[in-house]
Amino acid sequence: MLRRSLGLSGILVSELALGTQRWGSSDFNAPDEAACHQMLDIATANGVNLVDTAEQYPIPSDRQHPEGSTEQIIGSWLAKDRRRRGELVIASKITGGRNVTPRNIEADLQGTLRRLGTDYLDVYLLHWPARYTPQANWGQSLEYNHQLAASAREGASFDEIAATMGKLVEAGTIRG
Repeated sequence: MLRRSLGLSGILVSELALGTQRWGSSDFNAPDEAACHQMLDIATANGVNLVDTAEQYPIPSDRQHPEGSTEQIIGSWLAKDRRRRGELVIASKITGGRNVTPRNIEADLQGTLRRLGTDYLDVYLLHWPARYTPQANWGQSLEYNHQLAASAREGASFDEIAATMGKLVEAGTIRG
């Protein structure tokens, strides 16, 4: 499996990733924990090292399949052999919109780490951005407009988000 550099982070990721959105969900045909572990075994045996998840998964969720269950499934697989953590690149996401504040970024990351059973995350993303950020503004402008952002703000500003993420990278809680 070919690997690519993830930006300037120094993290090498497989060209294919394993998505986990429906793992353990309330869908009638969603994979259970054993099937998910088997998918992880097969993927890693074939060179896949990038696993994409989110605190919000599984989708759909319900009382028997609550949000965060997918990260717990990955965490239980990691717990079977502690060497596995060093072999995976785990990307997770904070639920976006108004939820994205410096305090929630840190608190939600701690929840993700607890469910995964690890002390660091390789990549931490906004599941969907605050509605006015450069990446959410396709077709209009790729330049960040501070005045427009202030008037359209749903949560923290882009600067606050970037500063908080930067602190977590410096602390080693997020790798890149």
